Amino acid sequence: TRGPAPWLALVAEWDRRMASRAALLVRARAGWWTAWLLARSGDSYWWLAAGLFLWWRGDDFWRGFGLRILAVTLVAGLASGILKWLFKRGRPEGGTVLPVFALDRHSFPSGHATRTTALVVVLGAMVPLPRALVLALWVLSVGVSRVALGAHYASDIVAGWILGVSVGGVVLALWS
Repeated sequence: TRGPAPWLALVAEWDRRMASRAALLVRARAGWWTAWLLARSGDSYWWLAAGLFLWWRGDDFWRGFGLRILAVTLVAGLASGILKWLFKRGRPEGGTVLPVFALDRHSFPSGHATRTTALVVVLGAMVPLPRALVLALWVLSVGVSRVALGAHYASDIVAGWILGVSVGGVVLALWS
């Protein structure tokens, strides 16, 4: 029988190297907590709560902002959830135990990377460029933190970023 395709071996080796490098960021206690907080900042329940609050309590601008947050969070979750169900790639062994893993055992593509990227695509179109760049740095930080904590492989994050750009683009196109 044949083994996995050669490109899969290259991706697995790249994932291993990126995980080793990212793990250096969380060796110190402060690094671990920073990564944990960054990883949690991309959780869907925070974004759903923020979107609902802005939609409920905001003026016209903030209501629209909140509605976009709700839409993109739900669509990104649906898209990444369907792909996770299809691929069923397990999470890395020995990573930080996060409570959500009991509900979401699959890692490909990263729901956090998908959601945060889609949010930046949609919300970045509504804010000045310097703020959009800060949001983009946040997306990178969330992705790196997820790898550093062992919640994802680097390829899960990259796939999530690609999916997030697609989801964000579709939401923007439908919103216009």
